[in-house]
Amino acid sequence: MENFATLLDSLATLLWPLIVIFILFIFRKSVESLINSAANGRKFSVRIGEMELSMDELSKQQAMMIADLQKRVNELQKKVDSGTAVLETALEEAPLTENMGRDLVKMAAPSDEDFEVDDDISSILWVDDQPKNNALLIDSLRKQGVKVIPAQSTQEALELFKETPFNCVISDSCRQEGKILENCEAGVQLARKLREINHKMPIYIYTDKANPQLKQKAESAGATAVTSSPSELMRFLRD
Repeated sequence: MENFATLLDSLATLLWPLIVIFILFIFRKSVESLINSAANGRKFSVRIGEMELSMDELSKQQAMMIADLQKRVNELQKKVDSGTAVLETALEEAPLTENMGRDLVKMAAPSDEDFEVDDDISSILWVDDQPKNNALLIDSLRKQGVKVIPAQSTQEALELFKETPFNCVISDSCRQEGKILENCEAGVQLARKLREINHKMPIYIYTDKANPQLKQKAESAGATAVTSSPSELMRFLRD
């Protein structure tokens, strides 16, 4: 009887791999087609908040954020390296006490509050003719309870701005604006028009073209800051 039970266990162990192989054989063409679709066209899509992104679009946004964080880490590492000698000298002159140790740990370990948007910001007007490019950031803000209203043109943004109370405006720099060629003055022009309506509201230009020339033009038009860094943009909204 024990030998029979052992035989059944052995058969059961072999049966599941055989079933999987059989299923893969039956549906091999469908599986092959699905794999080729994912590899060549990345046709899979995911839903981020209210927006649907292809795997390629999602991967690009994730890669950009990872690269930005890596850059910030490198910058922080340089500051740490440059300050090591100063800290060592200070510790030699004033030995580390228990209270000082706790304070240093507290400073080094950011809390959840360091990544939260300022309490004064509850509604943001986000202007971009390709809103899907900002899906991850917008979803992050909405999960914090911030209302993010998208606009795809300067005209739409101005109409929304006059009708709805906002605490902040985020705009890209280049937009089609109904033209064949991109208008890379769109963000600057919007900032100038918004400043005629409101003199105090923060206006951030969020673009991959954050060069010194654009920064000078944007700030002259009334923009609060220009950045291409997702983490820096979130810091603006936090400070």
